[in-house]
Amino acid sequence: MDHYRGGDGNTLNEQVLWHLRGDCDTAALGRALDALTARHESLRTTFEVRRRQLVQRVHPPRPVPLRTVDVSTAPAPRTAARDLIAAEVVTPIDATVWPVRVLLIRIGPAHHALAVTMHHYVSDDYSNALLSRDLRALHHGQPELEPVDWQYADWSQWQHTVLTGENLDRLRDYWTGHLAGAVLPALPEKAATPRSAGEPAFVSVERIIDPAVTAGLRRLARDQRSTLFTVLLALFYRVLAGTTGQHDLAVASLFANRNRAEVRQSVGFFVTMVLLRSQVPPDEPFPALVRRVRTVVMEAMRHQDLPFQLLPPGTVSGPGRTDDVMFQLLGSFLERADMVGDELADLEAQLERRRFALEFVLVPQGGALTALVLGARDRFDPDWAAALVDGYVRLAAQVVAEAAADRVL
Repeated sequence: MDHYRGGDGNTLNEQVLWHLRGDCDTAALGRALDALTARHESLRTTFEVRRRQLVQRVHPPRPVPLRTVDVSTAPAPRTAARDLIAAEVVTPIDATVWPVRVLLIRIGPAHHALAVTMHHYVSDDYSNALLSRDLRALHHGQPELEPVDWQYADWSQWQHTVLTGENLDRLRDYWTGHLAGAVLPALPEKAATPRSAGEPAFVSVERIIDPAVTAGLRRLARDQRSTLFTVLLALFYRVLAGTTGQHDLAVASLFANRNRAEVRQSVGFFVTMVLLRSQVPPDEPFPALVRRVRTVVMEAMRHQDLPFQLLPPGTVSGPGRTDDVMFQLLGSFLERADMVGDELADLEAQLERRRFALEFVLVPQGGALTALVLGARDRFDPDWAAALVDGYVRLAAQVVAEAAADRVL
């Protein structure tokens, strides 16, 4: 079952975090968790293989076990809590038994952290936002939530009909045509050297794009009748072109894959991987590149029903895997309540689960953006990773300044 990236335990978990301030009524919290799993079938769905096919089994609602750990007497309670959260997100979940594990951590008399860890089969980033929202509402006594029109099993049946016949041919024709002749980015990989004992397996570099520049990027997106995702992706193309010398670039991204209104309130693993290919002419003004990338993104959204993994082998060429270079804007479709404010401090723990060789991630943080490069240490030099994200931040400021100057003229 766990074939994705070798099935490592730290690649197949999702996590929702919630800091509770004030008194913690564990009975009320338990009732909210029970109501949450009753509302969303995915949280009580297990998986088994029958005749080489992965089959869902939806169970009736049942009480949610709530494990509690008190770290309030530890020398550094927040550090102890962070370590527990990090351990939770990298500890495998056996989805043949149960897909969800819940941990309540007592950090202080009026401070608790709730970690809801799920197998990736039953949730994704958009779903995590729904769960965070619903759990808060249920805990605060707001039972009147928007109805869930389709449970995940309903969508699965619909998807089966979509990926057959003429519609499947149409989707395949688009992607094979769009990707014909595409070559994966040739990133500068370092010479293989043994990793020191205790050295992290991944390089992680984090920088902040300040609120003024972030506001300028949003304005640039509006001016070009586009989205922030498109502008940020165009910046990544430009930086990647400078690094690789390639001006025909294809990078992977994850789309929410929720075109139908029936699944807007549904929890499950809907996300699909697409390969976004664009030309990046070296002398093209940045607004023109944004318009070019906007077309790429819009067409990809129209054809996102077909995951890249279902295309014929050899659709693109080049070293490594097609998802070795992944670009993501977290919260780009629905803001996650556990990715704002105090909770953002726990982002490091959630990023313990690494799925791709090189991942460029942007996370909204108030009015700013956090830009992160996550790379396999045995393949990428930390200095190169730092230069990549630093170059991205500088370019973001440069294009915003140029756009402001053009408005003045």
